[in-house]
Amino acid sequence: MGWRGYMKEFKEAWLSTVDKKGSILCAGVDPADYVMGRTEKGEGLPAGVDKEEWALKYVEAVAPYAAGIKPNMRYWGRRGDLGIVEKIIECAHNKGLVVIQDSKEPDIGSTNDAGIFYGAVRGADALTLSPFPGNMEEAAKQGIDRGIGLISMCLMSNPEYKREKNMWVDISKDTKGYFSEDIKEIEGAPHVRRYIQLARDAAMFGLAGVLIGAPSAKNHLKDEEVKNVGRYYPNGLVLVPGIGAQRGEVSVLTKFFDIKHIIANVGRALMFPNGAYSTPQEQAETAKQYMEMLRGLK
Repeated sequence: MGWRGYMKEFKEAWLSTVDKKGSILCAGVDPADYVMGRTEKGEGLPAGVDKEEWALKYVEAVAPYAAGIKPNMRYWGRRGDLGIVEKIIECAHNKGLVVIQDSKEPDIGSTNDAGIFYGAVRGADALTLSPFPGNMEEAAKQGIDRGIGLISMCLMSNPEYKREKNMWVDISKDTKGYFSEDIKEIEGAPHVRRYIQLARDAAMFGLAGVLIGAPSAKNHLKDEEVKNVGRYYPNGLVLVPGIGAQRGEVSVLTKFFDIKHIIANVGRALMFPNGAYSTPQEQAETAKQYMEMLRGLK
């Protein structure tokens, strides 16, 4: 079965790779196509660049300094792109990296199962899950059946999520695993904040990891919220985006989680450290800098 295992096996694969590589860096693979108009912002590919060639050179450049890669499937939607993603995954595995397919599977029932199935067929070791249909338990069973780890959204850093995380969720049907101080009675029924319910469910249903955006002075995430997720989900993996271009502080996470459990994702800052025409050498140098910075965290 190799790395393509159940939730626990994905965690073990990540920890083993971290030990071998001496790095918790995960390289995002989400280059904007030229036609998206982001080249001048240093976020996209120049005109005429072969996307497959660029991607494979990028993975090879960062591989010595990273433990994983994370292709965001929203950036791989053109004809032929899925074939490129499969080649990226194969290249990453050949370089000793784990692969997280960032597709945020958002559906229910058999449709959600199809997304999980194809992630496994494609060769990903784990994929991200959008749990807001309320079917995390169902998805967890599908991940086990398909032999792929799942990482659920939990605390996102976008401004709109400030409202979502603070919504009160009725837990009348199942109060197991909640701390009494987090429960509030509303109209006679026990409720908890949405992000706490998501963290508890991830632990209860055995997911491989949760996603927590890197807190910063510019976003709404608070140390106390990260701490609370850690209380409910102390032993799983934590995927942390927003470290590079968004200037999030991964050091906050190390207060509440084992550093080896942190999957520190950097995307644009690794792909385009010196703008759209960044070379593989520049990408490699930047990856090395991030690896060394992350090694310095305690």
